[in-house]
Amino acid sequence: MDRVNMSIAILPMSAEFSWSATTVGLIQSSFFWGYLLTQADTVGGKSVLAFGVVWWSIATVLTPVAAKIGLPFLLVRAFMGIGEVVAMINILSKWVPVAEGSRSLALVYSGMYLGSVTGLAFSPFLIQKFGWLSVFFSFGSLGTVWFTV
Repeated sequence: MDRVNMSIAILPMSAEFSWSATTVGLIQSSFFWGYLLTQADTVGGKSVLAFGVVWWSIATVLTPVAAKIGLPFLLVRAFMGIGEVVAMINILSKWVPVAEGSRSLALVYSGMYLGSVTGLAFSPFLIQKFGWLSVFFSFGSLGTVWFTV
């Protein structure tokens, strides 16, 4: 859900901050910059997974703060991508037996798509009811809850 919330929230954010189409495109793509920067994983274990989830959750919660401070601070979206790819690579490369690789990959991608559908479905409701900030605070908080549990 953290991955797609910007897709919906960018509309009221760009109106509020008077962002150009180019700026909106840069912000939308910044999540994937984090993916590009972390295509290798050298450390495994539960701590890496926990770090990744907490990292991207904090980056999600900080997105509205970064937007209000100024455009360069929206690099937190790239940090979100870094946290997510670290967690995903860690799970797939360190925890899943080779014989179950395709099944686990199918589950991971199904979960990503389920999160995208859920995020895209709930984001407009949250924005309409509580404003665009609520999307980042609520979705970002879910990772912290997961970590705590």
